[in-house]
Amino acid sequence: MKKNPTIGDIKTSVTPPARRAISWKSNPLTVGTISTEEGLRHLANPPTGIDLAEIRLDLLLSKGVEPEKVLQAMAKKEIPILLTLRTREEGGSFNWRSRQRVLFFLAFLPFADAVDLELTNLPRLGRVLRALRRAKRDLVLSSHSLKRKLTPLRLKRLLSEFKKTRAAVYKIVGLARRPRDLRSLAEPLLTLPHMRLAIQASGPLATASRLSLPALGSRLLYVHLDEPAAPGQPGHDTSFTLAGLRSLLSAKKS
Repeated sequence: MKKNPTIGDIKTSVTPPARRAISWKSNPLTVGTISTEEGLRHLANPPTGIDLAEIRLDLLLSKGVEPEKVLQAMAKKEIPILLTLRTREEGGSFNWRSRQRVLFFLAFLPFADAVDLELTNLPRLGRVLRALRRAKRDLVLSSHSLKRKLTPLRLKRLLSEFKKTRAAVYKIVGLARRPRDLRSLAEPLLTLPHMRLAIQASGPLATASRLSLPALGSRLLYVHLDEPAAPGQPGHDTSFTLAGLRSLLSAKKS
């Protein structure tokens, strides 16, 4: 069995590319996720309409992609990069050790333009957050509730916690089984438009949330450039029929 990759597996020196500015005021920004070795080619030749490429390093490593290959591809970027290293609790698939994850963040940070950090993990990622501030990279502060609905009270508390940390965008993913769940998730977009919120659903109405919430002000629209990085994530070239939309937007049974 192949051992998990470590920072020591990066043998050659790769020069970081110049930092690329991200136009966070644009609404929404289309984020194209990359989670396969083949998908890395899109960094040098991004599809039309993609504003930001997300490197899902947890998924890339779990599929056996060498860290050095990822860095080499990032060094040739022609599009801003959002770096994301999810734990399994956040919907990731790589078995991180705490120190190992920090070291990967620090090694890849110079090649990225923004980093996604989970709110609940901030106490363990203080070193990463400080390095991000020093390097003048942007922060996407996220919170994932993949198996439990966000009640209005939980959502209110979450928004209060968000305000304690400065970020370019605050991202919320919450479980939505029925239209009323989606309406609860959408409410902060209408009442707090100044917060730069990016909100989407997990569960049966995941795809519906990606189609509807950007129209209400959600700042980020996630699509994949190779294969879905999360259930319900459409491809960057996906098209929908009216019949298909009806199915996606209808209420689901739990």
